[in-house]
Amino acid sequence: MILKMIKEEWRKNSKLYNGRSFAAFPLVVLFFSMAWNYLVVEFSSVSNMMIGHSLVAIAGLIGVAVGFAGFSSRDAFDNVLGKSNYLVFSSKTLPVSKKKLYLDFFIKDTFFYLFLFVIPLSIGFMIPTNFVILPRLFDAVTVFFFALLISSTLALSSVSIPSLNLIKYSNFRRLDPVSSKSVLDVIRSSGGFFKIIFSLGVLTFFYWFMVLNFPLAAIFLQNPLLSFSVIIGLMNLSIYNWLNRFDSLETYNYLPLDIFSIAYSKETAYLFISLPVTYLLITASYLVYPSHYFLSLISGTATTMYGMVVAVRVLGLSPNERLYHADIFLKYLLGIGSLIVPLMYLSVVYDSSYLTHYLVVSGFGVLSGSYFMLKKISGKK
Repeated sequence: MILKMIKEEWRKNSKLYNGRSFAAFPLVVLFFSMAWNYLVVEFSSVSNMMIGHSLVAIAGLIGVAVGFAGFSSRDAFDNVLGKSNYLVFSSKTLPVSKKKLYLDFFIKDTFFYLFLFVIPLSIGFMIPTNFVILPRLFDAVTVFFFALLISSTLALSSVSIPSLNLIKYSNFRRLDPVSSKSVLDVIRSSGGFFKIIFSLGVLTFFYWFMVLNFPLAAIFLQNPLLSFSVIIGLMNLSIYNWLNRFDSLETYNYLPLDIFSIAYSKETAYLFISLPVTYLLITASYLVYPSHYFLSLISGTATTMYGMVVAVRVLGLSPNERLYHADIFLKYLLGIGSLIVPLMYLSVVYDSSYLTHYLVVSGFGVLSGSYFMLKKISGKK
């Protein structure tokens, strides 16, 4: 059964990502891992010991991500495809123990993603450091295994936790039904709201790692809270991706809703989650860098709302698929960069003489998002 699951995993991914190109994916991981660590060794203040610790930490994060993603098919495919497409659901029709299936599924994930991600990533870490961190390879594999075990267990138990049943549509009375459904799909899916915290946490860590350890990036420490608030708009794309992961437009075909209504509901759900999370991250960072708090809240709001406009216009309601198209990804970067780049520049050079400029650029982002939402409301009517 394990070998069949490995073949099935390969079939699924090779079909999604153009066959032979998926076979080269470990080589891509190896290349970018080597390139990144070469830059770290040559141009940063990070020691070999810290690089070794980073390898172990990243292996753990991969284990967590794989554990949640491996069972997320239960949520997405329940809504979109049903339960008949995958071997892990064969306990519904065959005399096979569900516990044995889950155990085989876990073993399959361990070996498949160990050789797909962890091993090539580790080699990419070791070559630029002349294999000084070779002893950490065992630690990385061990941490990956236990992170995968813990996250898989949490994913399997997430829908049966009694407290989740307390989260109902009535808890979101200010949202329309489709918005409520989108939020609940994320909360009740494998990993729950932790998926969003995890995604943003990884991106936040990466940003501060770059800023604090690379001399070239230290320029962002001129006004660190302002610079970080600008980056949040980029990071919040992960929230929009999660909100559009568990259903499709076909899901709403039987309802008297047009695409404008569905898009508006998705945007409302996005703002409902992203703005509080943005304010929370800025407030937490303010405890370390106590300056320009209210201005950071304004720019965080601006980049979040403007990011929503660009995501909806360029990526539509299928961001998880469209981002993998090079031309669409380039359009997204150009669109979001038209606000992020000038605002990031102003955050670096900011002093009181630039207050008007900063407010004007931030105001453009807030007004763009507000106008976009109002236009959708009028379109619904």
